[in-house]
Parts: sequence; C-alpha cells; structure tokens
Amino acid sequence: MTDETTYKRRIFEANRMIFDEGDPADIVYILSSGAVEIRVDTLTDYPRVLTRINVGDVFGELALLEGRSHQAAAIATRKSEVLEVTREEFLDRLNAADPVMKAVVNHLVSSLRTTARELKKSAAQI
Repeated sequence: MTDETTYKRRIFEANRMIFDEGDPADIVYILSSGAVEIRVDTLTDYPRVLTRINVGDVFGELALLEGRSHQAAAIATRKSEVLEVTREEFLDRLNAADPVMKAVVNHLVSSLRTTARELKKSAAQI
C-alpha cells in the first residue's frame, strides 16, 4: 500500500444498478456526485428503499467487512460518480489504522449489523 494509490472513478447513469442483492462485496463505494438508493426486494412487485446515499457517503462497506454478499441493491437515481475502493485496499488501510479507530469501526459494524437484523425482522412482520 502506498500513499499514491489511485482509486477508480466510475460513472453510473440514472436508474443503473451499481450492485445487486447477492453480488459479491469486493468494493467499497464513496458517492462523489449524484444520488443512490439502497433497495431490497428489487425482483419482486414490492421493492423497498432502505436508505438514500448522499454525496460523501460510503456504501457497500458492511457486506465487505462481514465477508458476505450484498443483502441489498444500490441503484443510481441520478447520473452519479462513485469512487471505488477495492476490498484489499480498504482492509489494508483499516488494518494500518490506529487501534482506537479500528475498535470504533468494529463497534460501528456490530451496531449496524444489529440494526439491520432488527429492521429485517420488523419488515417481515408487516
């Protein structure tokens, strides 16, 4: 890993899928411009929007950190530019982080995992 690492920038037109439910999580995304929605049940008659990603937000990180496939889809709702950080680069930088920051990230991941599970349970009850 070097400080000169370059990240891939990609453009997604409106209504283009960035990743789908079940896709492998091998990239973390940072939204540079545009707008993205995180949706579930995209192949059903009742897709749901879980959240909207704003410029500067990171997405796709939870599945990558947990080593599992994406549980939701990310869809550009307007023409959008994202910065892609590969799994290897992301984990290298995380592992090189200050131990306190690493502990904070691990805590946040755990909290997000719990919240996602609870949301899934309540959605199933509706």
